Amino acid sequence: METVLLDALESISDAFVIYDDGGYLVTCNAKFRELYQYSEEETAPGVHYQELGKIDVSRGNVVISESCQSKEDYLDQKKEYRQRLEGSFIVQLKDKRWIKTTDRRLSSGGFVSIQRDITEEKRNEEALLSAKKTAELANRAKSEFLANMSHELRTPLNAIIGFSSLLSEAVYGPHSDHRYKEYARDIEEAGSHLLNLINEVLDLSKVEVGDIVLSEKTTDIWQISQSCKALTGQKAKENKVRLNIKIDPPTLRIHADPIKLKQILVNLASNAIKFSKPEGTVDILWSLKNGKIKLTVTDHGVGIEKEFLPHIFEPFRRSQISSVLNFEGTGLGLTLVKKFSDAHGADLTLSSIAGEGTTVTVIFPKSRTCLDEELLVT
Repeated sequence: METVLLDALESISDAFVIYDDGGYLVTCNAKFRELYQYSEEETAPGVHYQELGKIDVSRGNVVISESCQSKEDYLDQKKEYRQRLEGSFIVQLKDKRWIKTTDRRLSSGGFVSIQRDITEEKRNEEALLSAKKTAELANRAKSEFLANMSHELRTPLNAIIGFSSLLSEAVYGPHSDHRYKEYARDIEEAGSHLLNLINEVLDLSKVEVGDIVLSEKTTDIWQISQSCKALTGQKAKENKVRLNIKIDPPTLRIHADPIKLKQILVNLASNAIKFSKPEGTVDILWSLKNGKIKLTVTDHGVGIEKEFLPHIFEPFRRSQISSVLNFEGTGLGLTLVKKFSDAHGADLTLSSIAGEGTTVTVIFPKSRTCLDEELLVT
């Protein structure tokens, strides 16, 4: 049986060593000697692991470890590791190979040490980190470009919208032909739509380059909701959709950034109205659950196909239903909702069934909950 075990140890690809409870070598395989270029005499039974460590540093076999800056550090940390026998110990050899040592205590006393060449893993890890850094730099450059371009585009667009509004309202007198007024209104509506799209891109660009900063204060949920209703009311009227808002309890307040909070609510309400069927309803409910403020926006519209749900918060992605039915939009609304929710530490979930509707839920941390009674006490 002993012969079979020794033969098995010689057959494995990793270096294998057994030390007794005093740290003296009991047995090892040829792979261990090959890994560190030890002779059979140097790895004879009875040699202490610290003696092998001294051979490593004297020959310059060990270049660095992940946390060692000198030979003395290496020997001290290897000794400390062998006292704890937890986790792993990684070193780089002079031939640029990386070796991972994993030691575990034996029930009979002593410990077993398995040492594996992880050079390829290290190279892959470095390549991935380099690729990640390159991608992050490219993404930041893209976001900064979009932010700058969006900012530059808004100035002339605001002028176009402003002058077309003057023309559509005939501020300086009636038009000689009624079609001029209609065309001016078309220009104003198209400009406003384009400005909304640019603002979404600008918001996303700011978030991606890390410019999202919350200006938090105790915020009146009723006021935010009424502001949202005013901003989305015209679209709801055009689509023949009824917008229902309920706050329970009515005294509910939230510690948040009111502008970002309004953007969350307006984006969710706008989406719900856009995808609702005529004569449908959109329900916005603010409630208190287990001390946490919960926002739920529900519609009974066209819904979202199941296959698209894993991609729902990705930028510039639109569902097949949205594309087929030719709904306007960039696919940025829910991305921004996700970013702003995350900034508040809120949990965002979305459930939807194609042809039946969609429910979006945002649950804010308990630390953001305020009530009028509490405010009066403080």
